[in-house]
Amino acid sequence: MRISLIFLLLPCCLGAQNMPVYNIVNIPSELLENASAVVRAREITFRVKAADEAVLHEKRVVTVLSEASSSDHLVLLYDGFSKIGKIKGRVYDAAGQFIRDLEKNEINDRSFISDFSIYEDSRVRYIDVNHDKFPFTVVFEYDIAYSALRGYPNWDIQDFNTAVEQSEFTLDMPSDLTFRHKSLNIDLTPIERTEGRRRLYSWSVHHLKAVKKEPYAPPAMELLPVVLVSPDLFKAEDYVGSISSWQSFGAFQYELAKGRDVLSPALREKVKALTANAASEGEKIAILYRFMQENTRYVSVQLGIGGWQPFDAQYVEKNKYGDCKALSNFMKALLLEAGITAYPALVKYGDDYLDLPDDFATPYAFNHVILYVPSQDMWLECTSNYLPPAYLGSGTDDRKVLLITEAGGRLSRTPSMPASDNSAHRHIEVNLLGDGGASIGVHAAFDGALHEWYRYAGEYYSPEELQKEMQKKSPLSQSYFAKLDVHAAKEKPEVALDYVVDVPQFGSKAGKRFFIPLNPISAFSDVPAANDNRVHPVWVTDGYMEQDTIVLHFPENYAVESIPATSTTLNSAFGSYSAQIVQQDQTLTVVRYLEIKPARLPASRYTEWRNFRRDVAKADGMKVVLVGKN
Repeated sequence: MRISLIFLLLPCCLGAQNMPVYNIVNIPSELLENASAVVRAREITFRVKAADEAVLHEKRVVTVLSEASSSDHLVLLYDGFSKIGKIKGRVYDAAGQFIRDLEKNEINDRSFISDFSIYEDSRVRYIDVNHDKFPFTVVFEYDIAYSALRGYPNWDIQDFNTAVEQSEFTLDMPSDLTFRHKSLNIDLTPIERTEGRRRLYSWSVHHLKAVKKEPYAPPAMELLPVVLVSPDLFKAEDYVGSISSWQSFGAFQYELAKGRDVLSPALREKVKALTANAASEGEKIAILYRFMQENTRYVSVQLGIGGWQPFDAQYVEKNKYGDCKALSNFMKALLLEAGITAYPALVKYGDDYLDLPDDFATPYAFNHVILYVPSQDMWLECTSNYLPPAYLGSGTDDRKVLLITEAGGRLSRTPSMPASDNSAHRHIEVNLLGDGGASIGVHAAFDGALHEWYRYAGEYYSPEELQKEMQKKSPLSQSYFAKLDVHAAKEKPEVALDYVVDVPQFGSKAGKRFFIPLNPISAFSDVPAANDNRVHPVWVTDGYMEQDTIVLHFPENYAVESIPATSTTLNSAFGSYSAQIVQQDQTLTVVRYLEIKPARLPASRYTEWRNFRRDVAKADGMKVVLVGKN
């Protein structure tokens, strides 16, 4: 059997107290560039015993260079199908000298989803090494035993700003089981060997430089090296499935949910009554969607196979709650009773997602379920009690999903949200007072992605909480709300916002001059740092538009001394900006327009893209100079 260098190092580090091999001077200098941590040695072995049984063993040695790294944390997830064995850990100083073993108070065990779950067996073992004298080295070793398998673990080789001296992943499995693998962002081929009736596949890497984390870069799955691993056959309790293709994995998910979309006789009659006078299928969907929102709430229930299988529709009907799978299944059942076919869709919620490869199926590409109505080409987010019908939101837009149909799984894509659908229109009245303060009144209308926070806040925050959160979002350091109203449209992704704030000190004074910001509420400020050595492409997913009219009223004893520019126009491939300023008596009126376009640009255009944003911020930051007449 081949014995890796990692195997030679790790037992030493666990068994001795003087380890000069972990002295930081032994780290090659090229691995320190852009690194907040260096993986000195790591070995992962995943030993499959049967289609539903396996053990994962990991030994990890990491030198933590600064507090910017989280490599001194270890997060292990487990549930009713998995059990964590004993965790070992040690800490060494910069010279590689042993300091201490991991302490009990550094190991925390808590619910993984307890903020929104009432029944669950998904938990997390969280280890946070309490050591703050950098640099230092931590060693972790642990086992996890699995009694059900829906997939094999992927090998996440590297985090951002983390270099790797050496690391190895081994899949040890019976010869009669098969699997597939796919490398992303790295070219790796496993070394295969046979030991009796078992086959072993090993991937290894050496001397990987740190990948710098940069703002507005593509998701990590497009930049960091990873090896995807999936079994052709898996088993959980009495369920056997295949993930040899998206079609076969979808067929397994369909079987899990089969027969669980039957409503009670009473609710079936209710559906008929609710939709009896609907003029169209779209109106039926809206009626039933609102019924679901008003009669259920999102609660995660993660017990055994229930972590994968939706609770049946009558469970949700009776208890009036469910997780994303259960609520999507319940909505599907309501629509089915109304003669409308809908399909659950597996999706990855959030920004860090993998754009699913057509040729490689993996169960770990998803964390959420939504619903698709093909006859209307309509997508429904069934966990929300406040979103309008047919509005998914910015967390699941424009990405591949897996539709679960009678014929198995089928890849599809959710709709994108163009800039024109994400808009803000504001009318801002600023009344400057003689003592330097101001009263500011704002009437605003938000659409699409820009309306989401306000809709959520208006739904769930008390008036006091809403004022507090609005204050956090305000560019004005001191302001006091005299009025604040949020009204969300029921049928459309729109919000109307009205408020009045009193600002004790508005602008700044220098002698008899008064410097007043022309855009105190919506000034653009999102300008990332300059970087002449940009590595990653620029990735802007959220485009939007803003139109503002800002009216500034100033007292009779002040006159305008100077205005930086009465007209500004900026046009580029990344967006456009314009502002016109008109003075009439004691009033200045600013008419402003801003469009930020979605963009996917090579790293070579980063400076050009940043310069546009810098110029917009500079234009929005203009100040008018008032001077006292006396």
